[in-house]
Amino acid sequence: MTIEFLINFAIQLLGAAAAAVLAYRSFQKRRIQLGAEPTLPQYFIRRSTYLTGIGLYCALMAALFCLLTWQWLPLEPLVTLIVSHLRAGSLVELLHGLDGNKLLPLIAAGVVLSLIGWESAFNPLLILRDSIHDAFAIPTKAVEVYNALIKSRLSAVDDKIKGQIADRLLVQSVDAGDFDKAGATVEYKWAHNSLLFDRIQHYADQSSYRRLFSEPSLKWGEICISYNAMSEKVAVWKEAEPHYTKTVNLLKDLDRLSGLLCRLLAALVVFGSANENEIWATVKELGGNVHEARLKHTYKYLLIFAAATAFGVILGREVSVALHNAFLFPDKPLSHFSYTTLRWIAYSIAIYVLPIALVFVLRSVAFRHQQEPADRYYGFYMAMMFVGFVVSTSISTFILELTFYHRDDFIFLDSFLDHARWGIMPALISGFVAYRMDAPASDAETLSQIAIAAALRFLAWGGIAVIFMLYATDDLALEKLNLRFTLVGTAFFVTGLLGAAARFKTAND
Repeated sequence: MTIEFLINFAIQLLGAAAAAVLAYRSFQKRRIQLGAEPTLPQYFIRRSTYLTGIGLYCALMAALFCLLTWQWLPLEPLVTLIVSHLRAGSLVELLHGLDGNKLLPLIAAGVVLSLIGWESAFNPLLILRDSIHDAFAIPTKAVEVYNALIKSRLSAVDDKIKGQIADRLLVQSVDAGDFDKAGATVEYKWAHNSLLFDRIQHYADQSSYRRLFSEPSLKWGEICISYNAMSEKVAVWKEAEPHYTKTVNLLKDLDRLSGLLCRLLAALVVFGSANENEIWATVKELGGNVHEARLKHTYKYLLIFAAATAFGVILGREVSVALHNAFLFPDKPLSHFSYTTLRWIAYSIAIYVLPIALVFVLRSVAFRHQQEPADRYYGFYMAMMFVGFVVSTSISTFILELTFYHRDDFIFLDSFLDHARWGIMPALISGFVAYRMDAPASDAETLSQIAIAAALRFLAWGGIAVIFMLYATDDLALEKLNLRFTLVGTAFFVTGLLGAAARFKTAND
C-alpha cells in the first residue's frame, strides 16, 4: 500500500464526510410553507422516518462524491503528481505539471460540494433533496392537516369541547352562538382561534411535547401574547359600536393568529399521533373536514390495473382468435398464442396504466392544494382525461411510428394527430379512475353486490370500447379485417376489466 493510495483514500474519506455533512445541513434547511409561515419539516413526521430520509440523502451525496473523484474524474493522478514532485523537491516541475486534466477533477469535486450546500431553485441536487422529502411524505401530512384545520367548521365540534374554552379566557369574549355564525365574521374567527388555542394548551401540559413549544420557529411565545391581547380586543370590539376599519383590521389579526395556531397544532397532532388514523380522528374532533377518499398503498392498485390490462390482452386476443377461426374465416385461421400478444401487453400497459399512474400522482398534488373540499371535482376529472389523452397518444405515436411503421424521420405533430384515435379510450378510463377515487367502496357491500357492480362496469366499458375501436379501425384495409376484429375484441376485454377493477377503499377502511 503506497503513500499515494493512503493520501488519495484519506481525501476520498474527508470529501465524502464533507458531502454528508453539507447534505445533512441542506436537508434540515428545507422548510414547508404552511400559510404565510415557513416551518421545519421534522415536526411533521415520525423521527425514524425523518432520519431514514436524511440518511438516504446524505449517503447519496457521499456516494456521488466518491464516484466522481474515484471513477469518473479521479483525483489519483493529481495526488500522484503532487507527492512525486514533493519527494524530489522539484516545485517548478510540479507547477508545470498542473495542467487542465489534473486540475479538472479537483474543480469538479469543489463544484459538487458547493452544489450540495447551495440553496437555489436552479440547483439540480436540491431537486433530488426535495424528491426524497416528498418520497418519505415529510411535508404531505403537515399540509393536509393544516388545510383541514384552517377550513374546519365549529358546528361539527362536540359541545363539551366548546364548553371548555370559556374557562381559559382571561376576558369573556366567546358566546355560545359564535360557533354557528358565518365563517367570515369576527365572532366565528375568534371562537375558532379559542378552540385551537384550547387544544394546543392540552398538549402544552404534557412534558413530551416540550421541544415543540421551545422551538422558536413555531412561535409559541408570540402566540400566547397575541392570543391574550386578542381576547381583550375582541371583548372591546363587541362592546363598541360597529366600525368598518377596526373590523377589517381585527379580521386580519385574527387570520394571522389562526395561521400560527393551525401551524403549531398541525405539528403537535402529526408529531404526537401514533398512526394516520389517530391524526385524522383528532382533526375530526376539531371540526376538520377530512377528505374521505384518501387512498393508501396506491402501488397495489397500479399492480391490479397492470394485471387487468395484461389479462385483458391475453383473454381478448384468444377469444377473438377463437371466434375468428370458428365463425368468420375458418379457412384462414389465426394462430392462438404468439409473441405478438406480448407486444400488445407491453403497448397496452404503456398507454393505459401509465396515464392512470399519473392520475394517482396528480390527484395527490391537487388534494394538498385544494381550497375548498367537495364531494366531486369534475374539473379535475376533465383535466385527467386531457392528461390521459396527451400521454397515451404521445406513447402511441412513438411506439407505432418507430416499431410498426418504421419511420425514423416522422413529424411528431402530424403523427400525433394521426394517432389521436388511440388515445380516446385511455383518456376516458383515466377520467373514470379519477372519478372512482372519490367514490370509495363501503365495507357494507356484500360479495354478490361487488361482483354484480364489477360485471356491470365490465359490460358498460367493454361496450364503449367496441364503439370507439370500430371508429378507430375504420380505415383498415379489407385484407386486414382479421386484425380489426382482433383489435376490437381485445379492446373490449382490456377496457372492460380496467373499468371493473376501478374500485377503491379509503385510508380509514
